[in-house]
Amino acid sequence: GCLQPNLFANTVFVLTLTTMAAVLLALFWAAQASGSRFCSELPSSPGGCPGTSGGACYSSNTEVVWACLPEGADIGCASMKLPLPEEGNYQGFCTFDAAVKSSGTAAPNSTAAVNSANSPTAFNFSAPPPDSPVAEHGRLTVVGTKLLGEHGDPVQLRGMSLFWSQWGQAYWNEDVVDWLRTDWKISLLRAAMGVESGGYLENSEEEKRKLVQVVEAATRKGIYVIIDWHDHAALDHREEAKAFFAEMAQIYGHLPNVLFETFNEPLQVDWSQHLKPYHQEILATIRQYSNNLVICGTPTWSQDVDRASEDQLEGENIAYTLHFYASTHKGYLREKASTALQNGAALFVTEWGTCEASGDGSLDFVETQAWLDFLDEHHISDAAWAVNDKAEACSALMPGASSMGNWADADLTESGRWVRNSLREDEGSRRLGGITISGAFCQKLWLVAVMIVAAAFL
Repeated sequence: GCLQPNLFANTVFVLTLTTMAAVLLALFWAAQASGSRFCSELPSSPGGCPGTSGGACYSSNTEVVWACLPEGADIGCASMKLPLPEEGNYQGFCTFDAAVKSSGTAAPNSTAAVNSANSPTAFNFSAPPPDSPVAEHGRLTVVGTKLLGEHGDPVQLRGMSLFWSQWGQAYWNEDVVDWLRTDWKISLLRAAMGVESGGYLENSEEEKRKLVQVVEAATRKGIYVIIDWHDHAALDHREEAKAFFAEMAQIYGHLPNVLFETFNEPLQVDWSQHLKPYHQEILATIRQYSNNLVICGTPTWSQDVDRASEDQLEGENIAYTLHFYASTHKGYLREKASTALQNGAALFVTEWGTCEASGDGSLDFVETQAWLDFLDEHHISDAAWAVNDKAEACSALMPGASSMGNWADADLTESGRWVRNSLREDEGSRRLGGITISGAFCQKLWLVAVMIVAAAFL
C-alpha cells in the first residue's frame, strides 16, 4: 500500500508517531497520578494555615485532609472518628488520647470554636469528599494574576450564582446545592445575599439563615462558596457590612472553601476616593479572622477593573471583580480586563450572563464563548447568573421549576441548558503541569492519540 515505496521514511514516520503517542499517554497517566499529595508538600504550617493559627493534617496515598484552628486549641482527635495513625501520615496540633495506642497527631474531623465565649462559634465541618474540588485544591491563594491551590498550580473554578436571596430564596437550600454539584458539576457557588429592598438591612437574621444553609451545604459537598454582600450602595452601609463580615469570617473564615465578596456591583463611583477606602476597611475586618480570598467590586457595575488595577489595594490574597453580560459587553471590556492583568491585578468573574446587562433580552452564545475562551486563557474563575426561575433570559430555570433540584431539560431555559452543558464539559478537565485542558479538548486529544497508535501499526 501507501507505506511501501520508501522503507526508511516509513520507519521514521512510524517511530515518530509511536513516540508521540507514548508521550501523550504518559502525560495523561501523570495527570491522573498527580492527585496524590502529602502533608509535607503543603506550602506552610501543617494544613497550610494562615497567620498565627495552627492546623492539623492527615494524608494517605489518595487524599489530604486538613483544617485550621486557633493556636493552642485543646482539640482531641480520638473522639472525632479519625483513621488510626498507622493508616496514614499525621502532622498537626490535635492529639489522640491515651485510649489510642499511638501518640501521633492527626487532622481533626471538625474545627474548633473561636476562643471568645462572646464571639460567634466557628462552623464544625467534616473533611471534604475525597474527589471534590476542595479536596483537590485546598485553600486558594492569589499569586500574581493567578489563583493557586495548595498544590502550587493555577486553579480555575466554574460554577453558578444564586439569585438575590430575598427574591430567589426557593433555591437557597441543600437539595439545590447537591444537584448543582452532582448534575451541573459546579466547583463554585455564589451566595448573593441581598442587602437592600427587603434584604439584610431589614431582615438580617432571615437572610443570614438562608446564607448559612447554602454555605454549609457547599462545604459538605466540597465545593467553593462565595459569601457575597449583594449591594449596589454598600458605601452607605459600611458599618453593617463590617459587622456582617466580622461575623461570617469568625464562623467560616477557617474553612478553605469560603471566599468573601465585599461589594457586588458599585455604581459609577470613584475608585481611589471612595471604593478603595471602603474595601480596605472591610479587608481589615476580615483579616482579623481569616486570610481567605477576598474579591472586591470595581466601578461601573464591576467593569472598570483597569481603573482599580492602577491603584491596587494593600494586602494579600485579593482579587478584583469583573462582571459581563455577553449581549452587551464585547471586546472593549475584555481589553479593560487585559489591561488590569498587565498591571498585575488578579480578576474573578463572580457574575456573568449569556444575555443583556439587564438580565433579560437577547442571548449571544458566540460572544459568551469568546468570553469563556478569554477566561480559560487567563485562568479566571467564574460564576454564571443565575439559579432562579424568574421569567427573564438569564435565568437558568423555567418558571415553576422544582426548588429541590433534579431538573430535566424541559425545566431549563435556553440559557440554562447552554450554561449547564458548558459546566459539565469543563468538569472533564485534566491538568498537565500548570496548563488546564478542557474536557472537550481532552477528548479530542485522546482521539488523536488513538489515531496515532493505530497509524503506527499500519
